[in-house]
Amino acid sequence: MAALTIQDASVGLQSVTMSSAAAGDTIAGGSRAAGWDIGVFLLVLNTDAAAKTVTVNGVSYTVPLTSGVAVIPVYAGQYGVARTITYSATTGVKVAAIRLSPAP
Repeated sequence: MAALTIQDASVGLQSVTMSSAAAGDTIAGGSRAAGWDIGVFLLVLNTDAAAKTVTVNGVSYTVPLTSGVAVIPVYAGQYGVARTITYSATTGVKVAAIRLSPAP
C-alpha cells in the first residue's frame, strides 16, 4: 500500500512521474473552497494485454488494454481523509496523482 504524492500539473503540459500500482494505494481528495472543487485526479496507464478495473472510493472505472489511459477524478470530501484505490490486477499498471489547479 502506498500513499500517492500529488504532483502539481497546473502550469500545463509538463512531465508527470508515474509509479507502479500497488495493491491498496491511497490518494488524498481534492479540496473545496467557496463551493469550488480544486481537482485532484488519478492518472492511470495500462500497458497489459487485459483491461483493468480501478476503483476509487467505491466507484469503478475501466482502463482499456495496451496503452489505455484513464483520468479519474478524486473529489473533495472530508478534509484529510484518504481515498482508497483498488485494482483488478496491477500487472502493467502505472499511476500518478495530479492536481490541475494551483494549490489553495
